[in-house]
Amino acid sequence: MKQSTGPVSATSATLVRLLGTGPAHVSLDDGVLRFGDAQGTPIGAIDSIQTRRSWFWTRLSVREAGGAEHSIGGLALEEAERIHASVLADVAQIARTLGAELTQLDHRLNRLQASSRYARESQARGLQADIAGAVARGGGALARAFLPAQPTEALERIRPLARSEAYEEARQAANARFVAAAAPAVAGAAQGVLAAPPTPEQAAAIATDEDATLVRAGAGTGKTAVVTGKIAHLVRNRGVPPREILVLAFNRKAAEEIRERLPDDLASVHVSTFHAFGRRVIADVEAAPTISRLAEDEAMLPVAIDRILVDLLDDPRQSRVVADFITRHRADYRSQFEFKTPGEYYDHVRRSELRTLNGDLVKSFEELEIANFLTQNGVGFHYERSYPVETVTPRHRQYRPDFYLPDYDIYIEHFALDRQGRPPTDWTGYAEGVGWKRDIHRQYGTKLIETYSWQQREGVLRLSLRKQLEEEGVTFQRVPIRTLLLELGRWLISWLAQLMAAFLNHVKTSGVSAETLRKRARESRDPTRGEAFLDLFEQVSARYDRLLGEDKDFHDLINHAAAHIRNGRWQSPYRYVLVDEFQDISAGRMALLQALKRPGVAYFLVGDDWQSIYRFAGSDVALVRECGHYLGHVRERALSRTFRFARAIMEPSTAFVVRNPAQTQRALRPARGVRDGGVTVIASDAPARGLRDALSDIEACEDAGGPPVAVLVLGRYRSSKGALPASRRGRLRLEFSTVHAAKGREADYVVVLDLRDARLGFPAQHEEDPLLDLVLPPPPGGSFRHAEERRLFYVAMTRARRGAYLVADARRPSVFVNELLRESPGLRRLGDFKRDCTPNCPRCRTGRLDVSSTGQTMTCLNAPFCRYRAPRCQTCRRGFLVISGRSSRCTNPSCNASPPVCDSCRAGVMLIRQGRSGRFLGCTQFASDHPCTNTQRLPRRR
Repeated sequence: MKQSTGPVSATSATLVRLLGTGPAHVSLDDGVLRFGDAQGTPIGAIDSIQTRRSWFWTRLSVREAGGAEHSIGGLALEEAERIHASVLADVAQIARTLGAELTQLDHRLNRLQASSRYARESQARGLQADIAGAVARGGGALARAFLPAQPTEALERIRPLARSEAYEEARQAANARFVAAAAPAVAGAAQGVLAAPPTPEQAAAIATDEDATLVRAGAGTGKTAVVTGKIAHLVRNRGVPPREILVLAFNRKAAEEIRERLPDDLASVHVSTFHAFGRRVIADVEAAPTISRLAEDEAMLPVAIDRILVDLLDDPRQSRVVADFITRHRADYRSQFEFKTPGEYYDHVRRSELRTLNGDLVKSFEELEIANFLTQNGVGFHYERSYPVETVTPRHRQYRPDFYLPDYDIYIEHFALDRQGRPPTDWTGYAEGVGWKRDIHRQYGTKLIETYSWQQREGVLRLSLRKQLEEEGVTFQRVPIRTLLLELGRWLISWLAQLMAAFLNHVKTSGVSAETLRKRARESRDPTRGEAFLDLFEQVSARYDRLLGEDKDFHDLINHAAAHIRNGRWQSPYRYVLVDEFQDISAGRMALLQALKRPGVAYFLVGDDWQSIYRFAGSDVALVRECGHYLGHVRERALSRTFRFARAIMEPSTAFVVRNPAQTQRALRPARGVRDGGVTVIASDAPARGLRDALSDIEACEDAGGPPVAVLVLGRYRSSKGALPASRRGRLRLEFSTVHAAKGREADYVVVLDLRDARLGFPAQHEEDPLLDLVLPPPPGGSFRHAEERRLFYVAMTRARRGAYLVADARRPSVFVNELLRESPGLRRLGDFKRDCTPNCPRCRTGRLDVSSTGQTMTCLNAPFCRYRAPRCQTCRRGFLVISGRSSRCTNPSCNASPPVCDSCRAGVMLIRQGRSGRFLGCTQFASDHPCTNTQRLPRRR
């Protein structure tokens, strides 16, 4: 603002400057009074200004509205009075021009607080900045003294809102009044659209008109009703033309469901899937895109990439890249020394499914490396073939060396030892086993070559093995790559094609750059493998693009459409963008939404992070939390009243899903009059039998003459459909679905299968290849175990209206079932679990011991990785016997059994057995690989 006077300044007398410590200079320029080098004070913020004369000089002092004081001494009287007069003149000028501005701001604030419309943050932000600026220019008492009465009153009203925090509180309070007042109008607009009047929570969500309104809609709370109710409110109450509203859904079924609920006056609202909308944008800018057959049939992409990989094998420059990755980087290498227990390592190996070029399933990453090295170099071998000499003893099984080279009569053993010859911590008995194997070879004069885990960790295992084999006269004949991969290891090409197809889809979904992928690979746990994969992926991706030609896949529809909108080639007509199932948002779809953003556009986003289950398809629930970064200021609303089920299902399922602290911590509550039969856990030896038990129980709960009962049988895997009965069950209408496919559905009853602690159980324990972490969004929930599977289990339970049945393996129930029973002990149960009969293995510590076919011993279910076995207690038949010296004890704390140890083999115990001549004591090792025939008479009773 131009002031009435020009710049003026004054300087302290020389003597004062030499003797004093205060400022030596004061100036007034463009409405700012500055003392020395200090930050200037706007003259509108000055409360008072004084000049005080002394014997020789004059002191000029000011006091700010905030209480700060500034002064300068040693001024000549004329200079001090000139600055004083200039300040008063400028303040008077400010007051004259500020009066009208303050009155206008007061009117604008009144309109904001009148609750006649919702004040979006983006629209209200400018008013707050104007208020703060006006208060800063005229908030001091000096300026107020020059203001007329009306602007002075206006200033007092707006002054508290100069602080952004206070202004935001006032905005939210005004919006709360608006939302509450809008409820009747929202209900009126919903007539003919919703089956019932909206609940207060639904009405509040519909009336909210923030830059981005995020509605967290729990299971059964009326997600679709809120979307259609919002459309009705915008058109019928707000006068928004239907053509200016865009509704985006993630699949055609959801889009069709929304369309079907819209009456004629709302039918011209544009309801579309993301892909269909992207196709329309591209068609408007270019021409109608042709969708590649590779996109229309998901099974064709891996087949096409398989052909690309085979073609690369014919390229002399690229064949080595393919072969090296498959033979050297087939699996995500992790050393035994990285795990706390042997069992954890065994679990990782089992999930990795380490299969060689020859198809052998091996038990360590190092064995995989050795087997593939031998195969590549034309060296024949047998894997784990029995040693030619019987080595069975009560304490040792028949020896099976890792590798035997029949052409050279050489054995190869890999040992999990470090450079100091030590096994991993807690690998009890491993060092003794190494010594026993070495002794066998020394005793019988057979040639043994050893490799060690430290060699693989340092990248020298192949070099060491080659050197040792060459010293023993082994000759190498390199097998041609095509023979290696197209004849011996053809299945590995198919495996790699599947991995490449998944990776390609995620790259196109996320839009991540090649540079970012390289950076992530370098920072990953196995950078060598990551870089090798990207070398190959770049070749595959380039050939895939050439294969597409001018055609497009579904990722292109979204990515290209976003680019057209962003670059201004397509002008969006939409003022409102509504998104259904927002928890499934991916980076590519978020980029499309962001491209639609312009002044005046608002987003209405409906979803539930508890039901985010599509990370494997690129969904990133973190984008829900961060949507304000992309779409503008966010106001959250929650729908907590569920109409689907009551407390008996709601409470255990809710407690289960929010145990992950990364999930939003909120509560559901059932609608009045809703009842359910709760959650029933069925312990069963077979899924089909457990399903029959569930169906029988449902039939018993339902009236014989009632209407049909919908039962949704949910499997974690498609193969579980085989558990369904072949014939119909009376009034029960059975339907099978995977849990993923059941998202958004509901039924009277739900029966959940696959609840076993196994690789193909629920939770699934097969590991995604860590290479996908280079492109997948970080797992929501961070390191929380089974975070996405936990949400999937929640989705399964909450499809039910009247009751949920969980069919769990009686011997190895899912960890989810164990947790539910532990945290919700009141759940109804059918059948008995036999967990007490399968205690934990003391050696590997993750496996469980199961009863052998003879009933006399218990063996670890982690076999063949862990071969622990122990005599079963015949007294309690729950624990197993631990032998220490000449005594034994049962591991069951409530059992005091302590049968005598066999004095012949020292590996079994003497138990009562029944023979033709009566009862006697016999060793439990009588049916082992090395039978112990020791028997004793029963002691006579006194």
